Amino acid sequence: MLTHPVTSSDSLKDDGPLSAADALLARRFRLWRGPDGRRQVYSVYGVDEAPDYPDAVAMAVRTEGGRRVALWSGPAGARARAACYAMGAQEIHLRILPETDSGALAPS
Repeated sequence: MLTHPVTSSDSLKDDGPLSAADALLARRFRLWRGPDGRRQVYSVYGVDEAPDYPDAVAMAVRTEGGRRVALWSGPAGARARAACYAMGAQEIHLRILPETDSGALAPS
């Protein structure tokens, strides 16, 4: 799986909490908007609480001015935690990749 620092020109942009009306959902899920305009739902975890799902894309995320900023993306697990520690991120956002007939989908 590809691992890389995220730059401002990368495709995913913070699109806010899943549901501002429900505080529990707002804390647990975050929407990120891709370059095609579609939103993707990510689960939000503290750095040391994120599970090591084998088929997930992880993002190291820092809060800046009330918005979330993606600093790194790659596989879930030890590499995601290491990226968080190295870059000062407070959260790991995970997106489980769906299975297809040809296997897991690659991150977009």
